Amino acid sequence: MTKPTSTGTWKPEPGLRLGLLLFSPMLALVLLLVVTPVIELLAVAMPDGLSMRSFTDYFANAARTRALIVTFRDSAAVAALAVGAGFILAWTLLVSPSRLLRGLIWLAVALPLLMGTVVKNYALLIVLARRGMLNNLLLDLGLIDAPMKILYTETAVVLGILYTLLPFAVIPIYTALLALDLDMVRASESMGAGRFTAIRTVVLPFIWPAIVAAAMLIFVIAIGFYVVPVVLGGATSPFIATLIQNDMVQFFDLESAAVAALVLIALSLVAVVLTVATVGVDQVNRTAGAGK
Repeated sequence: MTKPTSTGTWKPEPGLRLGLLLFSPMLALVLLLVVTPVIELLAVAMPDGLSMRSFTDYFANAARTRALIVTFRDSAAVAALAVGAGFILAWTLLVSPSRLLRGLIWLAVALPLLMGTVVKNYALLIVLARRGMLNNLLLDLGLIDAPMKILYTETAVVLGILYTLLPFAVIPIYTALLALDLDMVRASESMGAGRFTAIRTVVLPFIWPAIVAAAMLIFVIAIGFYVVPVVLGGATSPFIATLIQNDMVQFFDLESAAVAALVLIALSLVAVVLTVATVGVDQVNRTAGAGK
């Protein structure tokens, strides 16, 4: 119903002018913080105008190409491991009757969010060192005969990023599992399905959009990591962010740094677009909100 007023007919929906007025602060922020920096990056990366020379030179460099491959490979590994471990932890949180176990899991999930970046990485240095806690534990259990080289490898980088980003998988997947009716799982088991089959055929299809969106979120964050590859990987695991820092601070090569930054942006956009096309923008928004 409409409510007549002295100036005309009242409508619950805001008009176009009011909508544009309310939207203008966000539009101004997007133009200032997103569009303008990207335009400046393009101007630095292409000093000769609309020419791809800088990009062809960048990818012709073997070291930079290797950094791109390592960044993509390690970030994809982190995303896959995070959603795998995140589902196991989230499922345990949902079905475990033990309040102590659930409390310990929530503590483990929250701890990386409460620790500083420097503290986390130097703690992992102690854990992953040749005579660190992990190697000593494996030696004491008799699982290995000599200390393994974990530190300053891609494995250490993946573990370090995984430890930091695991909460971004557990929380969205747990939120999606809360909407699951466990009676469906019990019904499938009553019809002869085992627990693993019930999870594979009932639970995973139900929360698949949340898993895909969480993997995308983790991948996009992981490709921009800088401190973990430097501290835990060293020269064996160069990330694009590391090369950007070197180009800017050591070599003063702003053109290469701009090209590398645009490559990171392009990788992120491709991941986001593919995820939105797969699960929809609403699921991506819910996952990003749950991960905060």
